[in-house]
This record gives sequence, C-alpha cells and structure tokens, in this order.
Amino acid sequence: MDRRTGSPPPPAGRAAAAWPPQPARLRRWLLRLLAGLLAMAIMAPATAGLPRPLDQAAPALTEYRLDAWQTERGLPMNTVQALLQTRDGALWVGTGGGLARFDGLRFTTFDVPSVPALATRPVFGFMEDRDGALWIGHAGGAARYRDGRFEPVFGNELTDRRRVWTFAQDPDGSVWAATENGLVHRTLDGRLRNYRVADGLPTQLIRSLAFDRDGTLWIGTSGGGLVRRHADGRFEVLQPANGFPHLEVRHVLADPAGGIWAATAGGGLVRVDGEGRIRSYGRADGLPTEQLTFLSRDPAGDLWIGTWGAGIVRYSQGRFTALSSDGGLGGEQIWTVHADREGGVWVGSWNGGLNRLSRRPFGVFGKPEGLLGDNVRSVLQARDGAMWLSMAGGGVNRLKDGRLEAWTTREGLPSDEVSALYEDRDGAIWIATYTAGLARLLGGRIERYGSAEGLPHTDVRVVYQDRGGTLWAGTRAGLARFDGRRFSAVREPGAPAEGVVSILQDRRGTLWFGTTGQGLLQWRDGRFTALTRQDGLLSNWIVALYEDADGSLWIGSNGEGLNRLRDGRIASITLRDGLWDGLIQTLLEDRHGRFWITGNRGFFRVERSELDAFAEGRTARVHAVGYGPGDALRTSTFAGGLQPAGARDGEGRLWLPSQKGVIVVDPERLPGTDQPPPVRIEEVLVDALAQPPDRTVEVPPGAVPVTLRYAAATLRFAERVRFRYRLDGVTPNWVDAGSTRAATFPSLPPGRHAFRVSASLDGRHWHDGEPLAIEVRPQPWQTWWFRGAAALLALAALVGLFQLRTLQLRRRHAQMERLVAEKTEALRQANEHLSRLSFSDALTGLANRRRLDEALDTEWRRALRTGTPLAVVLVDIDAFKAYNDTLGHAEGDRCLAEVAEVVRQAAGRAGDLAARYGGEEFVLLLPGMSLASAMEHAESLRRACEARAIPHPASPVAPVVTISLGVGAAVPEASGSPATLLAQADAALYRAKAAGRNRVG
Repeated sequence: MDRRTGSPPPPAGRAAAAWPPQPARLRRWLLRLLAGLLAMAIMAPATAGLPRPLDQAAPALTEYRLDAWQTERGLPMNTVQALLQTRDGALWVGTGGGLARFDGLRFTTFDVPSVPALATRPVFGFMEDRDGALWIGHAGGAARYRDGRFEPVFGNELTDRRRVWTFAQDPDGSVWAATENGLVHRTLDGRLRNYRVADGLPTQLIRSLAFDRDGTLWIGTSGGGLVRRHADGRFEVLQPANGFPHLEVRHVLADPAGGIWAATAGGGLVRVDGEGRIRSYGRADGLPTEQLTFLSRDPAGDLWIGTWGAGIVRYSQGRFTALSSDGGLGGEQIWTVHADREGGVWVGSWNGGLNRLSRRPFGVFGKPEGLLGDNVRSVLQARDGAMWLSMAGGGVNRLKDGRLEAWTTREGLPSDEVSALYEDRDGAIWIATYTAGLARLLGGRIERYGSAEGLPHTDVRVVYQDRGGTLWAGTRAGLARFDGRRFSAVREPGAPAEGVVSILQDRRGTLWFGTTGQGLLQWRDGRFTALTRQDGLLSNWIVALYEDADGSLWIGSNGEGLNRLRDGRIASITLRDGLWDGLIQTLLEDRHGRFWITGNRGFFRVERSELDAFAEGRTARVHAVGYGPGDALRTSTFAGGLQPAGARDGEGRLWLPSQKGVIVVDPERLPGTDQPPPVRIEEVLVDALAQPPDRTVEVPPGAVPVTLRYAAATLRFAERVRFRYRLDGVTPNWVDAGSTRAATFPSLPPGRHAFRVSASLDGRHWHDGEPLAIEVRPQPWQTWWFRGAAALLALAALVGLFQLRTLQLRRRHAQMERLVAEKTEALRQANEHLSRLSFSDALTGLANRRRLDEALDTEWRRALRTGTPLAVVLVDIDAFKAYNDTLGHAEGDRCLAEVAEVVRQAAGRAGDLAARYGGEEFVLLLPGMSLASAMEHAESLRRACEARAIPHPASPVAPVVTISLGVGAAVPEASGSPATLLAQADAALYRAKAAGRNRVG
C-alpha cells in the first residue's frame, strides 16, 4: 500500500495509471485491489510457514506429519481412550475393546487370565509409578503390570464394579485412584481407603487427578467442579459459586510453573495458579470449542488439548491453533492426548482410531504455507537473495524477506506448467515450461519464446549461460542457442538429438550436457564428443551434474547411481556400494563437504570424502544416511530431470523440491538419527509358552524351540530401526536381523547361554541391550556324571583291547599287511566313487540335487522320530530368462552365483542346507522350523536378495533382481513323504508368482 494515499501500488514492472481513474480504469483498479487483497491473504500464512530452525517458534500444525492406525493395522478397536509411553519406550493403548502395547510398528494384545477384564473391556487410564509398574484403570476395576505379569489391585467391593479413570502417585509413594465410586487411596503397605461425599467430596464421580509442583492433590470431578486436597486432608471445592467456570472437569494437568490446568466440558480451559487465582480461556480467546476432554504437555512446553467435536488444539506462545478432520485428523471427538519423549503427539478419538502428529525435522514449504502449488520442480536463489520456486501447474513464486509474489498466466507467463529456472548475467529470470517454451522476466516485463522463436521443442528442462555469454536451452528435442533475439537449434555433428536436462561448464571451460539417452556430451573447441555406458558411465540417462572444489565432475544417473570423472577416469558408486538410492536427482554440497542427493525414496547425505576414497579404492564401501517416510516427510518423491532441481541459500540451507512442497534442510541442525535407541526384550516363548523377559529363561531338555521378541525404545523412528543379535555358544558372530523383531532357535545345546540384541538407526552406531541368560537343562546322558562313568568304562575297555591286541600282533602281522593293502585299494576306489558322486553344484558351490534328496530324506525321518516340524523354502529368480536374453549367459551365471550366495547366508543354523534345485531354482532346508517362522525366514531372504540390488533391466517386477519364494512346512507323519513337502512349497511358489512375484507364498 502507498503510505501517503492508502492505495495499492501499481503491479511490478508496469507504469502507474493516471489518478483519478476513468470508469474502465476504475474497474481494472478494483480488480487489482481485490487481487492484492487475495495475495495478502495468501502471503500471510506463507510468512508463518517459512522454514525455521527446530529450536525456534513452534511450526504451524500444517507442518506436522499425521499418521493413523485403525483396526486394519492391528489396533484392537477404533475407540482409543487412554495412552501412555512408559520409560522403556513402549506406547500403551487403552481402547474400548481392551489393552494393547505398541512399538511403533506392531500392536501386541493381551489375553490375561488373572485380569480377564483387560482382554475385552474398555481401558480408561494409565500411570507408571516410580518402580516402573504400570497401573491400568478399566471398566470395573484396576490392575497393575510389572515383571511381565498382571494383577488386580482393587476389589469389586471398593469400586462397585464401576470405572476407574486414572491414577496419581503421592510424593510419599502411595497411589490415588479416580473412580466412579469415590477417591481411592492405596498406601505403601497395601491398605485401602475410599473417600466419598461424606468425607467432604462434592460427588463420588471422580474423573481426573494430578499432583502439582508443591505436592497438592487436585481432583477433577463429573458434576462437582474442581477439588483441592490440602495437606491436612481437607477438601476445598471450586465451583461456579466461587469463581471456577464449570462443574464438569474432564482432566487436570500440573503446570511446571506451579498450579494446574483444567479441561472442562463446557467451560473451556482453566488455569489455577499456586495462589488459587483462576483464569479461564474460551472461544473469545481462540479456542474452537469449550467442550474439552484431555490435556498433555510436549517436551517443548506446548499444551495440547483434546476437544469433543473440534479435534486437537495446541496452545503455544499465547495462541490457540486447531486441527480437525478437515486437516486429516481421524476424528473430532477426542478421548485422550499424549506427548511422547520424542516430540510426537498421540491422539485417541472416539471412532477415528489412533493418530500421531510428528514435528517434521526439516522445514517444509508448500501449498498449505502459501505456495501456488505443491508440486515444486525447481528452486533458484537469485543474486539478490530471493528464492524462486517453479511448480508444475502452479506457475512461479518468488520468496524474499517473508513476502511471497506470484507469477502465473495471469501475469503473462505462457503456461503455469513451469519446469526450470535460471538467472542470467543481466539479472533476467528465465522461466522454462513443459508446454509453452520459455519466458524471460526482467523489470516486471515478460517476453515469450516458443517454436516460432526457434526453440526445437516447447518442453524446456534447462537454461544455462556459459562464461562467454551464450545462453543455452535444453529441450525435449535437443539443444538451442540464443542470439539475443531468437533461438536456433544446435545441429553440429554429435549434438544431442533428444532431451537435454542438465548443463554445466567446468573450470577449464568445457561445457557438459546431460541427456535422456545419449549419455554425457561435452562441447570443447567447437565440437561434441560423447561419454556413454561403453566408456564407464552407469547410465546413458544423465540427470544431475556437479563440479566440486577439486575439479571432479559428479554425474547423477536415472536410477543406476553416481559417477565421478576426474583426470579422464570414470569411477562408479551404486546401491551395492552403500548409496541409499540409485536415482540421483538433486546433487548439492553443504559447507561440511557432504553431498545431499534426492530421489524417489526421499533424500540422503553422504560424505564427499568417502565417495572420493571409494572411487580411488581406499575403502570398500560408502556410508549414506537416508531420510524417508519415517522422517515425517510429506512425500518421498522429489523432483528431478531438470535444472536446478535444488538450491543452497545464503545461510547454507538446502532447498529440495518435492511433489509436496519444498523441503528445507539446515545442515547445522540435523535430527539426531545417528544416536541408536535403547533396545529391550519384550517377550520370551519357550515351546510356545511365555516366560518373563527380565529373568533367566529356563528351557527343558530336548529339542525345544525358543523365540525371543524384541523392540527398540523409539516410536518416531520405528520404521528405520535395524537389529542384530547373538547367542553366546550358538552364534559366535552377530546375526543381522534387519527390521525383523524376533529370533527363533528350534533347539539349543544344554548349558548356560547369553542372548544379546542391539539396535541401530544408521547401521553404524549400535546400542546393546542387557544380555538375557538362557539355561538349557541337559538330558541324563548329557550330564557330567554320565559322561564320567562312560569315560571310565571306555578306558577299561581300551586297556583290555590293548592287551588282547598285543597277544595277537605276531599272529596277525602278515594278515595286517594284506589287510592294509586291501583297505588302501578299497579307499582308493571309494574316493573315486565319491568323486563321481560329488554332492556340490559346480556353478554355485551349493549342494546339488543328489545331496538335497539325501538330506531331505534324513531330516524327514529324524523329524518323524522326534515329532518336530520340518520346513523347505523353494526359491525362484523372477524373469531369469529375460535376464539371460538381455545380458547374456555369462551375466546369467554371475547372477545365479550372487543369488546362491544370498541363499547360502540364509542357511545360518546347524542342520540348515542350501541347494541348487535346477536352473534358476534353489531350495532351503530348515529342520525344526514351523511354517510361521519359515515364512518370516523366507521374507528375510527375499529382502536380502532385493537389497543385493543386482540390476535387472528387463524385469517386469523391479529394476533389480528379485525372487519369489514358496514355503512348505509340516510335522512329518508316517503316511507322508518328503515329496509332499516339496509339492507344498512348489504350490506356494506358484501362488507367489501368480500374485505378482517378488513375494513369499
């Protein structure tokens, strides 16, 4: 607005109209005024949503990620009434259909014989006491969970079979319970007392409890207002008559500064300080409703408020902001809210299941924050510090000093389908489009360039000005130069004839052009030359180019990985070498020498020094840290195939365009994902029977299966946790379990063992859990006294035999010479026979079909005797014929050998056998393993093969070699045969193929 007249200024780059306006001008002026007001409305949230460090003001609720769990994902019931994260990191969930424990990925439900109500009845409240015991309030009573066992704590005569809502622990260690039959106090020695109306309470319907900083107990009631219990045992009632706004108090929460907060069902939010002063907050203060249900405080100090009918509300820095079902929340009637230790806010609703709001570790700026569109394709930092963002279908935004300007077809762009951006040496902004060529923006004036102005195609992906002043445009149909007035197609010999998506001029003056199929072209001394796969490039589709401070040219490909070109030598780094993704779209370097790369799984960082070391053979692998869906990104799909697909601003922050806005990464404030979470053992099953996981596990003699389930103490990063385990005396080395959260041992040798499990987020830093002792009792013949007696008998027999042998030596001397000769000849013949019947497959080194048949028959008979299960996994390489036809039989043999190695590693236990079944088929024989365990084992094998990332250019399933697996398992019966087990696995394999391959049937 003009400060002198109060009127809006003329549009940028246009002359101001005469004043006062004529009628036609007046109409245009009014339209401009309306557009200006709309722009201001758009710009207001844009300023609020600008990326900020995580330690500054709380972001808008639109910047939180929202996750949801309902019954189809394992939740017992979609009505969630109570939530609590215990100190071991687990989230306990009380639903209208019983109790569950959540580790971030999986819900565990409980069938509790000692407290049957917990299995199916509603759970309303939790408390973890100072000793780590979990108190559970449910419909009809209360229970306590400690040391892996549940026990009831109140009798029915005390609660009258009514609800127990919640608990609070007194500073002296005793426990108070809020019930619908009064206030219950349980002392340290187990004595119980029930406080009712006769003791001074206004009602027996007690809903919530909290001790404030001074140790005062505050009591929320249904119909009786707020009650304070003084140190002398006297109850003081706060009701509308003495200043408290409402009689229905749904929840009370202690304030760290003293006093409490109260959520009322009709009177809004109430703050009662330590002096007893009352302050109420309602609609006039910004609350969307005064029907409140629950309160929780997050680690940053913000207050989260559940409402009945308006979703979740955050109170931060004196402002209320709300999120309802319109913003994606699963329901608007909120039962409970809980802020975990990692900053996640969990919301339980009446019928919308469980929701979590996660504060994004990276800034995000998209349509909810004011951009014209979410599909950001290119980011450019201009020389004046402004950030320009192009959007497919949204035009261009310019962001500077918190202000957002828009450029669309309304302002003169030829199309809103904008691809690339570029600032030339004159300060003009070139705006490339997918459908209408180029636009040049300078001083508010737009000039258009299309096919009529010489462009070979109207789909333009890159604009670049070299140091000589020539402006180049890369289009879908080749390259063009600009002479200051119009473009002309580049037709020199060797010039690109198809898409050009990246251009770079190195320090020696050579121009490099990345194409969509012709490889990397260089222009030097007036001629083009090409580098392709035949020269060592991973792909002929080049997406990104970057020259580092050492003069190395880094070349990003469309799915194959990264190349480095230095001194004429090309080095390759791929997924199997440690890259997190093979698609290299954005390639930026921060101030610490780290590369930031985007793809279709998210984005990742890797040290340039590690890439150099690998390229020069000084290390065998690089270490990349990836950020994907588990890092609260709005999407894992980022932009690429144009330039610049990302930018680094003046503060060193990285702007990464994605399909859901631009992600802003501050390398100085990265989330601490390199710190491994603590790990715990959640469940121990011995022969399918549970044992407490906090004491020595006792295993009876014989082949008794033992399963140990474990989890990590992180909810936020549950999807990215990786595990490894070791059982002393059984697995001398760590077993990489990946994301699998269970270890099964079909049988263990007698003795004392220690099970150890570790967790990691990045594969480099590990946290070791406390070892768990496992005691396996021996069979009688495995005891020391039995072995001692057997040794004595053997020694006596040896002495007798020695004496007898001495007497016979002379008589049998000649016979022995003849016998030795005969045995030598027999041994020679046996060796020849064994050589002919070699049990090893020549190509893969695995057991061959003959060895498999023999082992399967032996294990079948053994399992028939012992009554234990036997499993086989049939493995088939997907589309192997197409692999051979495309790459040749030599590559096919190498592929078979690599897959065979993956199968060999899966046969990690004593008794397991990996064999080649024929052609591209393999078999894994797993004695003592049930069908469920074999399915898990097969899934681990499938993921391991996929992670091997063997390129498969002709696969209809994936860009890498994958396998389909069929599992068969049974406890053998006398009427059966090993052939039936193989037939079962073969049928399962057929189902896996029919279902789309790359899966376990």
